[in-house]
Amino acid sequence: MSGKVLSGFVWRVLSIPIFPKIMGIGFLTAILFGGVTLLQMRAGTSRLLYESLERKILTITDSLADTIERPASIGDAYSILKHLDQAREIFPEIRYVIVRYTDGRIMTSTFRNGIPSDLLNISLPRCPPECGIQSYGSPEGIIHEARSPILDGKAGTIQVGFIDRMVSRELAAFTVTVIWGLVLCVAIGACLALLLTRILTRPIHQLVESTNRIREGKFETTADVYSNDEIGRLAVAFNQMSEALNQYQQEVRVKEKARVSLIERIVQVQEDERKSISRELHDHLGQSLLAILLQVQADREQSKLTDSVCDDVEKSIRNLIEEVHRLAWGMRPSILDDYGLDSALGRHIEEVSQHSELDIDYSFTSPPGLGRLPGRIEVPLFRIAQEAITNVQRHAEATHASVVVLRQPNDITLLIEDNGKGFDSSMMSERGDRCLGLIGMRERVALLGGTVVIESVPGEGTTIRAKIPLDRDPNVYTNIDSR
Repeated sequence: MSGKVLSGFVWRVLSIPIFPKIMGIGFLTAILFGGVTLLQMRAGTSRLLYESLERKILTITDSLADTIERPASIGDAYSILKHLDQAREIFPEIRYVIVRYTDGRIMTSTFRNGIPSDLLNISLPRCPPECGIQSYGSPEGIIHEARSPILDGKAGTIQVGFIDRMVSRELAAFTVTVIWGLVLCVAIGACLALLLTRILTRPIHQLVESTNRIREGKFETTADVYSNDEIGRLAVAFNQMSEALNQYQQEVRVKEKARVSLIERIVQVQEDERKSISRELHDHLGQSLLAILLQVQADREQSKLTDSVCDDVEKSIRNLIEEVHRLAWGMRPSILDDYGLDSALGRHIEEVSQHSELDIDYSFTSPPGLGRLPGRIEVPLFRIAQEAITNVQRHAEATHASVVVLRQPNDITLLIEDNGKGFDSSMMSERGDRCLGLIGMRERVALLGGTVVIESVPGEGTTIRAKIPLDRDPNVYTNIDSR
């Protein structure tokens, strides 16, 4: 679980846009570098300042010890205090001065109200021989106390306390200077990062936009090449790919146009053959059967056949004539050529309803003022409806169906529904030859640049929706959905 959380966190971090990444990396680098530099320079400067302060403290303490040698040797506290006050005026960093006798007793000090108890409680080694600088904290800050013997310790010892205000001021001033320098560096780094991000992301953004246009099918799209670096070479490779795709698309279009033209020619030939066969059935075979019927009726009295036999022959011939007419209608209804899709569908549905137990509702809706549909639209829609109704009759086991045609200025929709047993539409690709009718519907609509949606659930019937644009090039192919 922790691994998934970690990988998700890494993915979110890597998914941050390039601009915040570069700006963040530059900012963190500047902060880390500046912080480390500040600490190192502050530590080095502090060490140098404290070394300088210690030398200064020792020099001042030794100088004071030399100055008060004479009054200290005779115990003249007043003269000693006068020298000490003058020294404090010259060196304001002196916090206090204490002069002790050789036995450690206090001879005099700069404290007017007595020496603080914390100074009296500090245990110090004997000076000489152990003289030098001690440091300790106080409410005012760090106190550096230097001790020096007077007349090599024969006249006593002097203790001088210095406060490190100078060092604090210098360190504070140095820190402020470094921080302002860091701020300036961060600002310059941010500007440089912004410029770098702009240089890097501009061609990348254009490549993304060009890729989106390629995805939309605009293969003539090219990307600008801004440099000869890795991104520039990527743009060159992208342009080469775009050019190859565009060339391939042109070749596919030529082939598709030839294929569509061939298919349209085949369909047209089929329809012409259907029309020719329908005409032959209706005009020649139908008329021949009618002539035979008339001849049978004319020779009935002269025939030795019984009336029942003649009646059966006449009935068979009449049924054969009706079947020929029905076959001729199915092959190519002349009403489709003469009166259009609405009349042809209405007549076909009426014929089916009369010769089957299937109840079919039919509706054709069209705004007023629109002319008749072109033949290249009417014939495929009629064939689709014809095939769908045939499938309902043969396979659906339905009792009711509906056929709705909705025409709009820019498109026409054919909707066919039934209450039959339905089927699993996801298995259409595995049904093979049993779905040739549905495949034929798709191909007819695809030739016109339309879409077909087939929705079916076992036990809940089937819905077929075909939509064909009326203002587009029929050679333009679109997707055909099946759910």
